[in-house]
Amino acid sequence: MHIDNLEALKTIKSILNVGCVTVDQTRNNCSLVVQSFAEIRDVICPIFVQFPLLTSKRLDFQDFHKAVLIKNKNLKFLSDANKERIISLKNGMNSKREIFTSFSINSKINVNPDWLMGFLEGEGTFGIKTGSSIYFQVAQKTTSVESLNAITSFLTNLKSKPLLPTNSKILPLNVVSTINSKTNVMSLVISSVDALYFYILPLLDSCKMYTFKVTDFKLWKMALILKIHGYYYLPEGKTLFLDISDVLNKRYSTGSLKDIDSIICRLSNSYQKILLKNPPFKLEEFIPHVDQARKFRNYSKSDIFKTIYIYENGKLIKGAPFDSFSSAHRALGLKSTSSTCNRYLDTNRLYKSKYIFTSKPVL
Repeated sequence: MHIDNLEALKTIKSILNVGCVTVDQTRNNCSLVVQSFAEIRDVICPIFVQFPLLTSKRLDFQDFHKAVLIKNKNLKFLSDANKERIISLKNGMNSKREIFTSFSINSKINVNPDWLMGFLEGEGTFGIKTGSSIYFQVAQKTTSVESLNAITSFLTNLKSKPLLPTNSKILPLNVVSTINSKTNVMSLVISSVDALYFYILPLLDSCKMYTFKVTDFKLWKMALILKIHGYYYLPEGKTLFLDISDVLNKRYSTGSLKDIDSIICRLSNSYQKILLKNPPFKLEEFIPHVDQARKFRNYSKSDIFKTIYIYENGKLIKGAPFDSFSSAHRALGLKSTSSTCNRYLDTNRLYKSKYIFTSKPVL
């Protein structure tokens, strides 16, 4: 694991009271290593027998456990035949595995909040895409598709908190699955702000995290609150949202960020100040976030005239400045209804690695 998770490994070691924690400073990673056969046999294996793994790792453990049992029966003398059996098991595990079917995998996948949180700490992402989109994602190799299907079923059956009234127009939680054909990784993504706030956030708030995901979640949660309550659509709210985006999911102890604690403290202080303002959106209306945003923009249009400046290599593009988003989009060959201007305006982020969008001229 990354060295950010050193304390989590120390916690695991203190609970299990086996193995040792090692640190590789040159690679910025740390490991919990258990080499004692007695500890493997008496402590590690019983855990995974009692609490079976739910991904294809379960197959690797089954083979590993078979090897442990073979050795345990032959502690005084391991015959050449048994050595060959163990080597054969080893050569079919982990990255060398070619068979991913087992009668026990399809029938015993029972996702619960505790298991999901453990899975999330290793394979989950609290994300923000360029400009504004916020999402929650879990991913795994397609060899564990049954587990991902079970996670999807678990998430889509979550109850909202607070319970949505019968007249609510908030849509049910929807999980979108995508497969990266190059890596054979399947991702489950939830990007609806409403689903994230009413379904996912209550689940995450009720569970405890032990790894650096605690920091990711704290930052992501602030961004989600800014979005759902409409603070994002205020200048100071959008600035804070983008500041959070710049920090989120970085390697906090070894990346480019210095003194992450003070950075998070600064972001938290700005966040608390913004929350003192009356929220632009009324969640008690229980209408979709996109409709809340549309109402806010329509109301704001009567008071604010937008001019859009688009720069390429420090120079205004042909036709700029523009008096509407639609005309700016057409100048770039986009549909007039595109959301590009709204996503990139005043973010200081490059669109297609060359365009900068501002509401004021760059001096």
